Amino acid sequence: MSTRTRISSWRVGGPSTPAVHIAVPYANENRNHLLLSEWRRQGGEGLPAPPLMLPRRGEGTYRARVVKQDLLDLFVEDQYSDAVGGSTGGPGGHHEDRILMHVTFGGEWRFAAGGRQSAVGPGLLSARRNDAPWDFEVARGTRAVTVGLPAGEIRFPAHRREVLAAHSSPAAALLLAQLRLWTELSDGLGPAAAGAARNATLELFHGLVNDRVMDDAEFTPALVRAAMDHIEDRLLLEPDLSPRSIAAALHVSVRTLYRAFARGATPSVMGYVRERRLERARAELMSTRLSVSEAAARWHFADSSHFVKAYRKRFGETPAERRRDARRTDSGQGGDVPRPHPRG
Repeated sequence: MSTRTRISSWRVGGPSTPAVHIAVPYANENRNHLLLSEWRRQGGEGLPAPPLMLPRRGEGTYRARVVKQDLLDLFVEDQYSDAVGGSTGGPGGHHEDRILMHVTFGGEWRFAAGGRQSAVGPGLLSARRNDAPWDFEVARGTRAVTVGLPAGEIRFPAHRREVLAAHSSPAAALLLAQLRLWTELSDGLGPAAAGAARNATLELFHGLVNDRVMDDAEFTPALVRAAMDHIEDRLLLEPDLSPRSIAAALHVSVRTLYRAFARGATPSVMGYVRERRLERARAELMSTRLSVSEAAARWHFADSSHFVKAYRKRFGETPAERRRDARRTDSGQGGDVPRPHPRG
């Protein structure tokens, strides 16, 4: 395969854009030092050198070409690379504060982290967290565009480090079209239009990630479990606990949260919240001197009549009936023992 650098039809950057164009013989004993020193010389602060390691070969030349374009707090890099490896992410690592998206047109990226491996070949894109180390390898003749998005602005799914998608999927195609158009028109955009382009890009990225995740059978149980844990911690503290607040805390869309609960053997999101509040209220009614109206208010029911109705539907009896039965049982075993009042 020819190692000649191929120029993408996706134009990135201009005459003053940071760029590197490097050639290093694989057989050179100082090949890694030469690569990094030349990268630093050409790229400067605008295009910092990643941690790279060239394989040892008796012949041939490693070639790389990268052009970087900054788009407010995002960046786009048009990349060509021959075979190379490295590691990225983690404290002090390369682009640790970014969500990185690799859009592969030719060749292949291979990533490994925490026992998980993925290969991103032609026609695929990979979006991944970069807050922990990833090992990577690049196949010879790989053409890709890499996009860096601000991690603090991204609602990346909880318990997920990477999302894969095909370029041809509708959500991916829309995002890539937006990015391509933004890079081409960026020089002529004023501050307001550039900000709007930036916000639209982030929303389209969220749409892509959520479309991929909500159909992922492996992700659904983890999301439901995380949502249940979040709900349990806030049943008493948040009277207005809602699907929107739960989804925001877990960095997923409300639609993704609804779909995850619909797939499992669980009630709806708010059905689960109501069920757990009823169960917690029932336990306190049996172990404290709370009145029915006090329990209803404490567990955020609109009023005692709504609470009693929901309680009867859930347990097949009213709170008063259950408490009478419990007292009869206690009396037969030696009388009613005073119980402490619950603390918030």
